[in-house]
Amino acid sequence: MHIPFTEFKEIEEPEVKSTVPPEIEELILQSFGHSILEFEGTLYMKFLKLTNGLVVTCQEFKDHLKNMEERGIVIETEFLGKRCWAMGANEEIRSYSSW
Repeated sequence: MHIPFTEFKEIEEPEVKSTVPPEIEELILQSFGHSILEFEGTLYMKFLKLTNGLVVTCQEFKDHLKNMEERGIVIETEFLGKRCWAMGANEEIRSYSSW
């Protein structure tokens, strides 16, 4: 029995590279705790408590969050007029501000 063979080409996906060091990324995710949604300022303060001496400016922290968002690890939204972040890529979270 003869079966025709078709060669498939792999689709090239744009690669999003992480510029966040793994230890900082883990600490950011730990900063969420059990929260679904966290205000950016509160998340940064929790992060600073967890790092205990690691110097990361607020702007660097925001840049790390943006990079993590590009890779689908966290999601940015607005709640009660303030910027918030949530873990995961659940698109329903973006609509919290309209509830």
